[in-house]
Amino acid sequence: MEKKIKVRLAEGQIVEGVLVEEEVVSKKKTIIYNRFDNSVIYESDKETIKEAVEEAVSKSANLGYANLESANLGYANLESANLGYANLESANLEYANLKNANLGYANLEYANLGYAKTEFCIVQFSKLEIEQAKQFVKGLEL
Repeated sequence: MEKKIKVRLAEGQIVEGVLVEEEVVSKKKTIIYNRFDNSVIYESDKETIKEAVEEAVSKSANLGYANLESANLGYANLESANLGYANLESANLEYANLKNANLGYANLEYANLGYAKTEFCIVQFSKLEIEQAKQFVKGLEL
């Protein structure tokens, strides 16, 4: 968008010109927060939480204590990820690669672990996570 402007200088001079407004383009940031204190664990320019988590894992970022509640991580490559104590309640981890991942003490209540690859994965299940435990065991066979 352009605007014509006139600037009056000292001694009656007038300078005419065109003011071009700068368009400010802001990129969306995806931020992964700590589930307990809301501090930033990881920040990414990726559009989706799945892409941001995969990027963090590829860079060996520590995602322990991450709040990933209801995250869609289906088919994600999370091999060797540190998700200890993470909140994965209601997260979709269907077909995710969790090989060698640390899910120790993570909240997996209502998470979908269907067909997830769970070989050599560290995990503890609570009494409320029986269905997730069954899905996890099936993943050992993949």
